[in-house]
Amino acid sequence: MMHAGLRKVIAINSYQKNKMFSEYDFDAPTQLTGDNGAGKTSLLRLIPFFYGATGTQIVRKSNVNRPFAEWYLPHSNSYIVFEYITARAQIAHVICFRNLNTKGGIVYLFVKGVFDQSVLIKQDHEEKPYAIANTKLVAELSTRGLDYESRITSVKEYREIIQNINAATRNNKFHSYSLCSGRNDVRHIEKITTALIQGEFNMVDTKALFLDILEQSDSTLEFGVDAKKIEQWCDDYNGLTSFLGKKDAFTEAIANNKQIAYLSSQLANSLLVIREESDKLNESLSKTHSELADYIETSDKKLENVNSLKLDQENSRNSLQNAIRSLDSEIEAHYQKLLNYEDNDYPELSVKLKQLPDIEDKLAHQRKSYADLEVKVTDAKDKRDRDLQNLDSKFNDEKSKLTEQKLKAQQEANDRKTQVNDTFNQQLNELNKSHNDFTKNTGTVLIERKAELATQEQRLKHPDIDELLIEQREHLESEKDMLQEQANKLNQAVNSANKDEGHLHKERENLISNLEASCRKKRNAEEQLKLVNARLDPESGTLFSFLETHKVGWQSSPLGRVLTDGLLMDTSLAPSITEDSGSLFDLSIDTSNLPDCKVTNQADVEEQANLMDLIDKLEDGEIELNKQIKKIDVIIKDSNIKLAQLRSELRNTENDLAQTKSNLENKKIEITRTKEALIQQISSSIQSIKQNISLVETQLSEGEQRFEEAESKLKNDRLTQVATIETALEISTDAINNMLNKNLQRLGENKERIKMEYEQRLSEQGISRDIYRRYKADIELLENEVKNLKAQTQDIKEYETWLSIYNIDDPKRRKSRNDKQNELQSVNQNIQSFETKLKELRSEIHRTKQQFKESINTLEARKKRADSAVYRLSNYEAFEIQEVLDEGFNYSGDLNSILSEVESKLPRLEMLTKQRKKDIQQMEAITLGLGDGELYRFWNETSRNTISEDIVASDSKRIDILENIMNDIIPQVTSITVDSAVNMGRMLVDFKDRLLGFDRDIKKLGRNVSEQVKANNTFSVVGSIDINVESSLSKLQGWQDIINFSEIYEEWDRTGAAELPTKEFYNALDTLTYHISADKVKKPTELFDIKFEVIENNQRKTAKTDKDMRDLASNGTNLLIQSMLYLALLTQQRGTSQLSITYPTDEIGKLTAENQAKLLKMMDAHNFNVVAAQPDGNNRTANLFKNLYHITPDKNIFNKPKVSKLALAKASEDNTGAEE
Repeated sequence: MMHAGLRKVIAINSYQKNKMFSEYDFDAPTQLTGDNGAGKTSLLRLIPFFYGATGTQIVRKSNVNRPFAEWYLPHSNSYIVFEYITARAQIAHVICFRNLNTKGGIVYLFVKGVFDQSVLIKQDHEEKPYAIANTKLVAELSTRGLDYESRITSVKEYREIIQNINAATRNNKFHSYSLCSGRNDVRHIEKITTALIQGEFNMVDTKALFLDILEQSDSTLEFGVDAKKIEQWCDDYNGLTSFLGKKDAFTEAIANNKQIAYLSSQLANSLLVIREESDKLNESLSKTHSELADYIETSDKKLENVNSLKLDQENSRNSLQNAIRSLDSEIEAHYQKLLNYEDNDYPELSVKLKQLPDIEDKLAHQRKSYADLEVKVTDAKDKRDRDLQNLDSKFNDEKSKLTEQKLKAQQEANDRKTQVNDTFNQQLNELNKSHNDFTKNTGTVLIERKAELATQEQRLKHPDIDELLIEQREHLESEKDMLQEQANKLNQAVNSANKDEGHLHKERENLISNLEASCRKKRNAEEQLKLVNARLDPESGTLFSFLETHKVGWQSSPLGRVLTDGLLMDTSLAPSITEDSGSLFDLSIDTSNLPDCKVTNQADVEEQANLMDLIDKLEDGEIELNKQIKKIDVIIKDSNIKLAQLRSELRNTENDLAQTKSNLENKKIEITRTKEALIQQISSSIQSIKQNISLVETQLSEGEQRFEEAESKLKNDRLTQVATIETALEISTDAINNMLNKNLQRLGENKERIKMEYEQRLSEQGISRDIYRRYKADIELLENEVKNLKAQTQDIKEYETWLSIYNIDDPKRRKSRNDKQNELQSVNQNIQSFETKLKELRSEIHRTKQQFKESINTLEARKKRADSAVYRLSNYEAFEIQEVLDEGFNYSGDLNSILSEVESKLPRLEMLTKQRKKDIQQMEAITLGLGDGELYRFWNETSRNTISEDIVASDSKRIDILENIMNDIIPQVTSITVDSAVNMGRMLVDFKDRLLGFDRDIKKLGRNVSEQVKANNTFSVVGSIDINVESSLSKLQGWQDIINFSEIYEEWDRTGAAELPTKEFYNALDTLTYHISADKVKKPTELFDIKFEVIENNQRKTAKTDKDMRDLASNGTNLLIQSMLYLALLTQQRGTSQLSITYPTDEIGKLTAENQAKLLKMMDAHNFNVVAAQPDGNNRTANLFKNLYHITPDKNIFNKPKVSKLALAKASEDNTGAEE
């Protein structure tokens, strides 16, 4: 029975430059052989092209620089023809050629029937073949009467025809050209066959194939909801809940406006009165300041006169003190100079200078007496020196002769020793050369043996096993270290993140605790403020408020002096003004001795202001704490997301680390076995080398012993001859040295004799050497003394002159100093009297100034109080508008009374105004987060049109806007928000359901593929194989948040979808906005992993990545695993259709002959035709293929495999059995 499928591939004038026509039969298992670059892989790539692959899928830039069309269809008469059997069991073919109208375009032309090469190839007048141009193809087909269809220029349309995709919408005339019929199709077959020839296994491409089969390749995991719309909904929800949460406060704010208007009118009248009284106080204060200035000017003049007199006296005192100090300095300087002259012995020198002539006469007499004696001594010295010189000259001549004899004897001895050493050295060199030659030759052999031994020992320590195994182990160790380091870093990051999260939670708890404490303080302060306001409120009904309103100065009345705090705060007394209101219960008693009542509203006013400030401060603190808590919540949320990511990465890394460790242990076992065999071989080699080394070392030891004996004999002979020469030299030298010693002895004796003759001659002339020396010393002493006196003559005369002047001037200076000292005492007494007078004046001026100051302070205190009231009232622009007092406002002239009234009413107005501003701030704070919804549009339009520069009026209009929002806008927006929540919730729940459906489909596909792979596994090397698809939905960022939101939404939809969602609903939806943004959208390939579990040689191995697949097993085993996987995928796509699929591969040479046979048998059982390419054919496997092609650059050699007699007999037996 004929099955649909590819039969032939024909290339005409295509990528093989030297081949006009190439035809290949692919209707059975086919083997392609040939050198690298012959075109085997290019031919294999045409198989996925036939199934509808695009040119960019087949020819990648890393393989060929030129595009598909330029490579396979380089000319206008280049063709690729596929002849195949259709699903209707009819033969057809498709002709592919270049589209000249578009760059890189291809035209597909379907033709019925068997391909006839004469349609495309003609002969010229020289009978040389050539291919017709593609522009003439249609005309040629028409001329031949062949049935063909219209041209197709779209690869997508061609692929749909071949794979029978969308058959219901396609033109019926193309149905007969499909490989499948009816509803069957083989979509994505082109992608799977392309993957077969892309080389090394690629996990990303495999996952993409799974998605293609599920029709999910072009889909992205989009939520279906715009993140901006969710944010807008969250803003609207926040606005609604914020307004509704402040409903009571905003209602109270509207009611406060009337109270503010009443108080503003009363205080505006008070402002006019207080300003007038303040001007009067200012005039009085200016007058008092002027009087004080006049008094200060007069008193300053008095002080200035006294200070001037005192200053004159102080100047005189300073002058006298300077003069005294100058005289003291002169007296001290002259006295010090006198002491210096005395220390240098100038008084004695002055006396000796007067005796200088006598000293010179004495020196002349001494010199005359010494002259005769000196002549005699000089003659005796000359005679002695001549004798000594003659004696030394004679001794030196004799010494020179003896030294010359000694040197000559030494030179003769050295010459003889040199001759002996030369002979010795010559004989020793000959001996060394002979020994060195022997040692060198033997040492070279020894070194070679030792080097060989060291090499073998090094190999024994570090066996040089297969470098590939070492590289694989090092790669696995490096991978393990990297993964371990990564796991450690992730562990540290997780621990750090846990700690940070703990700190954040603790910080949040502290902030919440602080917020609760602040709220408690605020509630207490508000309760206390309510009591204080009640006391200050004229309408509170207390006796205190009644008296403050109707009776001025009641504290000094008889009744006021006896009232208690409890009575004053009582609201049940019902007080009224009668004729006897000034008496005490109609009794006339004297209470003047009692103090006035101290209960005033001043303390309440101050407490009210303090409480208001405290409440403002606490409210600001609450706002700040809420901001910090929200900020912490955002940080905690981000921290949780980051922590989940880190934990997921840590789990993946730990799994990868465990797998890598397992692969590493397996590799180490393999290396250990190889290492043991190598060590045994090296050990035997080392034993042989050591025996050779021992023999060589014995030869070296014997040669060294012989050399040492000969060298010792030569050295002994040389030492004997040298000793004889040195002995003769020593005898000669001793004789010469004895003669030198005798001559030196005679020289000493003669010198002593000459010295004795010199002393005897002086004695005969009557000259004593001691007297001669004493006379000479006296003359030298007198000469020095005369010389010194003459040199200091000028200094001595200057000293005598200065001394005569000093004796006259020193008494005068001392008398002048005493006179000035007495004058200084008188001046000091005058200065003391002036200082006493200044103290009295200053005391009087201070008393007068203090009186002025007390008067000014009183006026300033009243003015300050009035100015304070004016300042506080001026802060309200509404008070500035009124310029005339109202007719109903009465002023009695008591400024203190009206100031007390202002001080009691103004805090109430300030409190109400601040409260209104806070209400407005709360409203505006809410509007800042409204987004683009109805609330924001209403606020923006109304605030822009109604709010003016008049702050008071603007605040009032803002309250009006607030009232409109609360009554009209919020109900409308609430309805819109509820509807939006329903729609968005349904979309997000639908997204969750789509993800779960995808998860089920991908797992089901994985199970189907795994089951088929197990069924097809007949390879002994692969004991077992499981292909599992593991879901990673739990790793999807935000997946748990999606689950949580779905549960919350479904609960809300079931119970209260007509009402505004809960805060929990809002929080869950707000969390999702982080994951819905465009940069967070995931691809389907990121939602699952393909895990291979293989038992190879009784060892279980696991792989989830490309690297794991490379480390999983040998290349041959990997190819078997890939082949079974792709067979399962192709079978899955083929379904029930009877389609024969062409299976290209260019790595079959990695398999053993047995595995190749099993692979082809498995493929044949599933109706697959293998087209295998490899550089060299294998005779053991050639019989497995029906078609054998050897491709060369010039021609293709087609062979049929030889079939052995045994195979023919077996085939005959099988056929006989089949017929029976």
